[in-house]
Amino acid sequence: MQPIECSLPLESRNYVSSKLGRRHLQVALLSLGLALAYSCRINLSVCIVAMTSRNTTAATGFPVYGWDQTQRGLVLSSFFWGYVVTQVPAGMLAQRFGPKQFLMAGVVGCSLLTILTPLAAAWGGWKLMCALRVGEGLFQGMIYPSTHTMIGRWIPPLERGRASALVFSGTSLGTVTTMAGVGLLAASSWGWPSGFHVPGALGLVWGALWLWLAADSPATCSAISERERNYIEASLGASSSGEKRHSVPWIAIMTSLPFWSLIVTHLCQNFGHWILLTQMPNYMKNVLHFDIKQNGLNSALPYLCLLFASFLVGYLAQVVNERRILSLTASRKVFNSMAHWGAGTALTLLAFLDVTHDQAVALLTVAVALESGTLAGYIVNHVDLSPNFGGAMMGVTNSIANTMGIIAPIFVSQIVGDAETHSQEEIVRGWSTVFLFAASCYFSGNLFFVLAGSAEVQSWNTPTPKSKKGASCVSSADTISSTI
Repeated sequence: MQPIECSLPLESRNYVSSKLGRRHLQVALLSLGLALAYSCRINLSVCIVAMTSRNTTAATGFPVYGWDQTQRGLVLSSFFWGYVVTQVPAGMLAQRFGPKQFLMAGVVGCSLLTILTPLAAAWGGWKLMCALRVGEGLFQGMIYPSTHTMIGRWIPPLERGRASALVFSGTSLGTVTTMAGVGLLAASSWGWPSGFHVPGALGLVWGALWLWLAADSPATCSAISERERNYIEASLGASSSGEKRHSVPWIAIMTSLPFWSLIVTHLCQNFGHWILLTQMPNYMKNVLHFDIKQNGLNSALPYLCLLFASFLVGYLAQVVNERRILSLTASRKVFNSMAHWGAGTALTLLAFLDVTHDQAVALLTVAVALESGTLAGYIVNHVDLSPNFGGAMMGVTNSIANTMGIIAPIFVSQIVGDAETHSQEEIVRGWSTVFLFAASCYFSGNLFFVLAGSAEVQSWNTPTPKSKKGASCVSSADTISSTI
């Protein structure tokens, strides 16, 4: 296949691709939007410690709720009951009508519900909290597919490695600031309700900026220079179908072994990921016995390391792929193996070794930071297989994989039990079981990806008249256009 850069017009090849332009503003807005979306998503993981612990909240005068471990698990998992529902339809709608409005609806809608969370807890207890979190999930289900569509329309293939790392590092930024900031807010005179009010208000501010500065594509952006627009459109046109609409070949996709390797590894990744993200404050409270302020800061540390590791992985992936040190398929598998088998090893050590508090935090930090490898692994592999349908494929795998967000908190609550009714030895033993199970998911999921995964463009990426006729189809615009 002819290299993408060689197939561009001379004027586009001479364009200084590192020059800051309107596409970089879209990247910054997307990254900030993901940060705030994650803040609204995970603030409850820290706040629920303060909301349900009399030792940390009674002195402040804010409400305390007597939810047991099972009820807390249901509240934490309920977000994903809504989240998995809107992934695929939102992705298709974003492709057809433009991603800008769906991204804004996702972040702003979730932000409004986040602001209302303290009222929901006071008026309806854990049941109304579950209903509100389902609503937040429905809104946030629009965000990831729309983000992929934005990247596909705005970012040239040769810039996609670093741009994707910057965009998705927003999730780490949101996690770090939320884990640390919400812990400090909950321990302050503002109390745990401010842990919902502040992220929600910031999400509304982002919505105003997004409405003002974002655009569905270079073609619809009035502020972009003609030279930058030509560069982007020529780059995308050299590697994909541009914005032509194709029927998605669902039958071919769902019978593709490399696509199933993505489903499996995404599913296993999310089980471990959501256990760590939603349950780490619980572990640090009941096993390491950190107070709310220490809990928030120590829970944030792994994600601070993940943030910096994401930039490093983006750079390394760019170097490896541009210099062709490894084939693209081998590169994807190496980075994904670093993430999954590295994290699995750290969790296995945490389960078997009698570690100090500092060693436990260090192993958790290693496990989380190594997840950065997925940015150059399975996450971008959707578009390797199909530049034309990568966004639709991400909607499918993300919807399936995020069922783990429902299962993981409930699984932990059943295995670990309630700290008030179980001995310390039983709690520690339960957490060892949880870590071993998560490690086994990391190992097995990546093994399937290594054996069955590929970075080769699949034959069904370019629909033929026959494939269109025989497929179960919906109308779809081009999404992410090429590989990094």
